[in-house]
Amino acid sequence: MKDIVKVISSMILHTYIYENQKILFMDYLILNGMHESDSFIQEINDTIIEQLTNQSLQGESLTLFEKDIKPCLGCFKCWVETPGICVINDYGHESAKKMIQSDYMVYLTPIRYGGYSVELKKALDRSLPLLSPFFRIFHEEIHHEQRYDKYPNMIVYGILDEPNKEQEEIFTDLTKRNSLNNFAEKYSCQIIYKNDDKQTILEKIQNGLEIVGDKNV
Repeated sequence: MKDIVKVISSMILHTYIYENQKILFMDYLILNGMHESDSFIQEINDTIIEQLTNQSLQGESLTLFEKDIKPCLGCFKCWVETPGICVINDYGHESAKKMIQSDYMVYLTPIRYGGYSVELKKALDRSLPLLSPFFRIFHEEIHHEQRYDKYPNMIVYGILDEPNKEQEEIFTDLTKRNSLNNFAEKYSCQIIYKNDDKQTILEKIQNGLEIVGDKNV
């Protein structure tokens, strides 16, 4: 039964992609969870793109507050009624497709109480259809089964005004757990402070890419 659901959901996703002819496989996807007025995070976003482009990687950055992504309903219909497809018809369909078709997924977000921004959290919640409703034992824990054969590696950049040990520990633990749930074979998390100098920021960005990347990053 699990294999049947996996095959059917894969067919649904790929049929949708080919019919709309909008999605191509890409090297990276940046999920930019900045707030509209945050020019600092936009500068980080641009620097990440520059570093990736320098390595001949191609991809896209999604500025999430510009997209119509409604909150997850928690109805689980993407598991039991329309496998692999959310029942909400908005940009959440597009963002989920882009996630699963990337090699490297970059989370860029202000850290809020140790968690993600509202904009990034909505997009991540709406990627639930990419997981299977079935479970497995992984690292002696219960985790979802994979719906697809390939999932992107995960690079996270969290932004704080200044060092905050408690928020940093919560955020690092959260993103590490999310990397396990999202089947990322490689994962890195870097904390950038708004009072970091430009060279320090550049080194943190490069460190995040090098930890997760291979010879191409």
